[in-house]
Amino acid sequence: MFNELKMPKAQVVYGDIVYSLTIVAALLCMVGPLMAVMNIDNNVCNPHYLFSAIWEGKDAMQVWAAGGTEFPGGHFWINNITKGDGLTQFGLVLGGSVALPALLGAAVFHLKDKMYLWVGMSLWVSFLIAVSATGVVSLGH
Repeated sequence: MFNELKMPKAQVVYGDIVYSLTIVAALLCMVGPLMAVMNIDNNVCNPHYLFSAIWEGKDAMQVWAAGGTEFPGGHFWINNITKGDGLTQFGLVLGGSVALPALLGAAVFHLKDKMYLWVGMSLWVSFLIAVSATGVVSLGH
């Protein structure tokens, strides 16, 4: 009666990975702030001073100074994953880069289907995401 359309396996893999990692990232971004508020001393920056400085409209460096520390760098979560704000930043990084593992997974299935243009495009965009996420290239921010 109806012709069943078959979704290409590469697209299914891509969608499943993006979906799953987005859920994990969202959970991390919910748990991290909870940890930050529940244990104020286990943070890179004290959230009470941080939030009040943000609401006062201070710039980024003033916000970090108000929290009692200097800006620890763009990827401070790497050395502070067990702290509330470090876990939250990891959730943000994961959520912003879910396409990287998804594209790599899709590239494998494109390779199995001998769709070499799509393999190349998937790997190229994966490379761009990796360069962006690691901060290798910086525009002075």
